[in-house]
Amino acid sequence: MKKIKIVTLVTIMSFLTLGAVIYSSCSKDKCKGVCDNGVTNCIDGVCQCPTGYSGNFCELSSITFRNDSYTPVNINVGGSTETIAPDSSISVAGQPGLDASMYAYTFGVNANNQQVGDSIVWSNDYIFPSNGALLIVPLDVYPQYFFLKMIDSNSTQSITSIYVNYGITGAQTFDNIIIPNDKQVHNVGYYISYPLTQVYAVSSTGGHWLITPPPIPDTVLNESVTLTAN
Repeated sequence: MKKIKIVTLVTIMSFLTLGAVIYSSCSKDKCKGVCDNGVTNCIDGVCQCPTGYSGNFCELSSITFRNDSYTPVNINVGGSTETIAPDSSISVAGQPGLDASMYAYTFGVNANNQQVGDSIVWSNDYIFPSNGALLIVPLDVYPQYFFLKMIDSNSTQSITSIYVNYGITGAQTFDNIIIPNDKQVHNVGYYISYPLTQVYAVSSTGGHWLITPPPIPDTVLNESVTLTAN
């Protein structure tokens, strides 16, 4: 009887040892040939992707679009649409070497969510980078435009409409927009800068202001101008 017990114990130990060997072998094999793009850092079958790669197997690279403008940017990349807040960015993932078509636009709005000023549009094709390279695309407003901000400072009336580039034939833009007399800075929209750029502001009761800003450079990205109606 004792001999049978010993044989049984040896058999059980052999199976346990064999099971441990098999389990250990399987654990080691979980990372074999799993990760893409030369990634070798893998833990229990999970690829540890370095900067620039993503996906379950580090098979994807990314393009980052950064909103450097003053208003939210609506962007479409490869059929997917998102909104990027000012001073924010989004990253889009794709197979390295594949094309990514991008179309984006932004503009200012009034209190009724209606467009004021011009639209700023970006459109281009990019390629998802390889070798872990980082591709960051800044969405900058072109130098010929400026972003208008206004302050109704000492008036007792709110501004209800503005004429930007007042008196310039073919350049003057009329917009309905409320600038309350709260002495706060209010965003308006994007306009083309001219050497004689002026803003004519009108209140609902007929009050008016003609404001001439300092010369606006046409060589600066993301240029903004803050005008005060006194």
